[in-house]
Amino acid sequence: MNDTRIALTLMFASDDKPSVVATRVGDVVAAEVAAPLVSMSWTAFDLSEGDADQDPDWEAIAKERETERDGAYRERAQLLALLASLHPSVIAPAPDVDEGGWQILYLWIGGKQASWHIAPRDAELYAHVEHVPTDDRRAQWDGHTTEQKYAHIGQHAARLYAEARGRAETPANEQYRFATTWSEYHAGRRAALDEPKES
Repeated sequence: MNDTRIALTLMFASDDKPSVVATRVGDVVAAEVAAPLVSMSWTAFDLSEGDADQDPDWEAIAKERETERDGAYRERAQLLALLASLHPSVIAPAPDVDEGGWQILYLWIGGKQASWHIAPRDAELYAHVEHVPTDDRRAQWDGHTTEQKYAHIGQHAARLYAEARGRAETPANEQYRFATTWSEYHAGRRAALDEPKES
């Protein structure tokens, strides 16, 4: 019978706090983790081969998992930077994160707010986004949840696809929802509000 040891890696992520990666051997000890579990991986080590008294390099394993996580966050940051160039957006310091340098990106996609925390290491990707103070009215969280945010993005993407394929017409008074600048958005919205309502 093989003497096997398992390294369990749990990856937590949240829009509210930086990610936490916890690697434990044997019993998993839950420290203070205020974020949902987004992935779990495990590695089995056969200790019957080689030096059974030598533990695997848990620090190296944790570092490898951290590098994988950081790579995924960098990809996300690059996609958000692209979205920020296509939709009205601002970025402001994150008052809810104790570690310095964190920011919150606020986008208006299809007329609704969506926001993400941006790590200091990704800040240079957002040089093209208007930087505002935390008290700017455009940098006020509207209360949306993560689930609501992604549900809206999915609906908006489906609508854009349908429009691109000619399956749906966007009324003229709703075109402002697809504006790429604040001036276009507000001008279109004002025109839509000023339009007389049919009785």
